Amino acid sequence: MKKTLKKQLLICLLYIIIPLALGALASIWIKLSIFTITAILYGIMLIFMVPSDVFFSSTLDYNTKSVNPSYQHEKPDFIGGTKQQLLHFAVVSLGLVVCLLLLLIK
Repeated sequence: MKKTLKKQLLICLLYIIIPLALGALASIWIKLSIFTITAILYGIMLIFMVPSDVFFSSTLDYNTKSVNPSYQHEKPDFIGGTKQQLLHFAVVSLGLVVCLLLLLIK
């Protein structure tokens, strides 16, 4: 149990550090603010972290029912993925919000 907590904290820390490091390197090369580039990176990460079942579940159900009319869709307990995925999504969202706030203050 303790290892999984440390692993989750490390992953969350990497979700914060890697975009900041890439933003710092790119800001030297592109001559933009570090927060602008980091906000763009967080935005791209956020797009790819949106669970696919949120938008496409009705289309997939229709296609499956057209092939197998007796198919019964099971309702998930937690829509949008696991709790870890939700935590990662929240960390990236918070990073994006902080970067945008720092851009507005600056």
